[in-house]
Amino acid sequence: AKPKKGEEATARPSADGEARWGRKGNKTVFGYKVHNGVDDAHTLIRRMDFTDASVTDTEPADGLIIGDEKAAYGDQAYYTHARHARLKQAGIKDRLMHRANKHHPLTPRQKQRNRLISKVRAAVERPFAVFKQRYGMRRLRFFNLATNRTQCMLAGCGYNLQRAAAVLFPKRKPA
Repeated sequence: AKPKKGEEATARPSADGEARWGRKGNKTVFGYKVHNGVDDAHTLIRRMDFTDASVTDTEPADGLIIGDEKAAYGDQAYYTHARHARLKQAGIKDRLMHRANKHHPLTPRQKQRNRLISKVRAAVERPFAVFKQRYGMRRLRFFNLATNRTQCMLAGCGYNLQRAAAVLFPKRKPA
């Protein structure tokens, strides 16, 4: 169990020495995270990274961008001025959702832009749903980073093969 605030970590150590604590919303989680760069047209995984849960989603984000994309989509956590400048310099359209802060609330135009981006961004979440629902990866089965990374990479390959078959050989409607 995770130690409470101000308490020393004297609890029994986990069997997985490489997993770490992280936050997902208001929930504390222990383990690993998968980060995907996904083609929005066919929902194929273009690049994948696997880290422990303490790594924020934004840290590996720049490594997921290959450079030949027309646009990069992401939620509000991914938006930084530095990332915006890098995308602009590479000739990639910035489709990262804008984020408000206490001194600068979002304008109605920015809110509308975020709504439009969120519709496209939903396609990026599809591989995660397939991993969890079809491949039984709600929980990982191994106790180290390398083996779990291998399992996720193989699941990504399987997902891409399945998507490629669906794109190349669409089901025909009966005449």
